[in-house]
Amino acid sequence: MRNKTRHEKGELSMRIRAHYRLTCVAIVLLLSSARAIADGAPIRNNTVWKDDRGQEIMCQGGNLCKFGDTFYFYGWGDYPGDNRNDTITCYSSRDLASWKFERHIYSRDMTNLTLIVPDRLHVIYNATTKKYVMIGKHILPVNDPPIPGQPRVTRGVSFFTSETPAGTFAYLGHEMLPTGAGTDYHRDLAAFKDDDGTAYVASSHDQHKPNRNIMITRLSPDYLHVDRAICEVPLTGGAFEAPYIIKLKSRYWLFVSGGGRPSPWNGSPTYVSTAEMIAGQWTPFRKVKCDPDSKDSFNAQTDFLFEVRGSAGSFVLWGGDRWSQRTGTGIGKNVWLPLHWNDDEPLLKWYPTWNVDAAAGTWTEDPKAAGTPPTGASRTATQPTSVVPAAPDAKSTVNLYPSYSNCSPGLKTRSMRTNSKLLPYA
Repeated sequence: MRNKTRHEKGELSMRIRAHYRLTCVAIVLLLSSARAIADGAPIRNNTVWKDDRGQEIMCQGGNLCKFGDTFYFYGWGDYPGDNRNDTITCYSSRDLASWKFERHIYSRDMTNLTLIVPDRLHVIYNATTKKYVMIGKHILPVNDPPIPGQPRVTRGVSFFTSETPAGTFAYLGHEMLPTGAGTDYHRDLAAFKDDDGTAYVASSHDQHKPNRNIMITRLSPDYLHVDRAICEVPLTGGAFEAPYIIKLKSRYWLFVSGGGRPSPWNGSPTYVSTAEMIAGQWTPFRKVKCDPDSKDSFNAQTDFLFEVRGSAGSFVLWGGDRWSQRTGTGIGKNVWLPLHWNDDEPLLKWYPTWNVDAAAGTWTEDPKAAGTPPTGASRTATQPTSVVPAAPDAKSTVNLYPSYSNCSPGLKTRSMRTNSKLLPYA
C-alpha cells in the first residue's frame, strides 16, 4: 500500500474538519430545538396577534375552552362604528400560542340587519344533549349606533347551539334574566359550568345604580333556558362589569372588572370575591394587586380565567381584553398572563413575553424579553404551582343576606323562572 501524498493528507484533514464543523452545528441546532421545546411556546403581549393566515386575531369579550386535546378561543370580532361587520369568531390551538382560524361561527344575516351580534360569549358543552351551547349578552355595544327596529334590550341573554366546537352555531333566541331586588338592567355576563354539570350565568345587574350587584342565575339542564336566580353579590365602590367565575380547589372565584375610565372600553383594575358554595356566602370584593403596580391591569380589562392542566402540573391563565380599536391606546387586543398567588390572594404580574408548555401544564418567564421586572424579585416565591390556596376560614366571609341564605328578599319572593320559551329578536 502506497503512502498518502501530502496533498491527499491535506484534503482528508479538510474533510474531517468540515465534518466536525457540520456535526457541531447540528448539535447546536438540536440543543436549541430541545431547549425551545422545553421552554414551551412564547406568548407575546403588547403585540398584534396573528392567526395561521397572517391576519389579526379578532377575538375579545369571550372565553377559552378545551375540548379533547384542542384549545378553542371564542370571542367577538368587534368593528366599531358599523355593527353589520361584527362576527363571532373561533380559533383553535394545541399549544395556546399558535392559533388557527376556524371560522366565523356566527355572523349577521345581511338580509336582516336587526340581528344583534353579542359580546361576552361563552361556550359550554352539555354532556346530556351532546350540544355545544354558546351564551352571549343580548344588547347593543355601548356607544355604537342603533340598529333600525331593534331596541336596546337591557337584560337579554342569547342562546346558540352547534354539533361541534368549531361548527356554525345556530341562533335559537333570547330570554330575559331575572329582575331580582332591583330593576331589569343587566349588562356584561359570563357562563359557568360546575363540576356536577349545572350551568349558571353571572351578570352585572344594575351596575350603574345604588343597589348594583352581580346576579348569579341558574340555567335549565339543557342550558337553553333561564331557570332561577341563585343570589346577588353586592358591589361597592364602583360599577363593576365583565364578571367571570372559575372553580379552583373546591372554591368559587368571581372576578370582575372595576370599570374603565374615561370610557368602559379602557383598562381597569381587577377585583375578586370568593365563596365555598355558588349561592354564597361571598366575601367582599377586594382588588387584585399587580406587579409592578398598575391601576388598569396593564391597560386591559379582565375577560376570562382558565386552568391549564397538564402532565407535570397546572396553572391559571388570566386573559384580558385591550380594546385598543376603541380607545386608541396600547398595542394589540389581548393580554394573557400566568396568574401568581401571594398567600391566599391572586396576583397579576407583568410579562411582555412568557413561555407556555400546554401539554405539561407549566410555564416559564422569558428573561430576555424587554421590560421584564428587575431580577431582584424572587421567581421562586411567586411561581404558581398546581396548589391553589386553601378555602378561607368561615369567619372571613360575610353573610350578605342572613335571612335568605345569601339571596336577597326580592329574589326569595319572586317567581324564579322568567320565561318558558325563547324569544325571537324583535
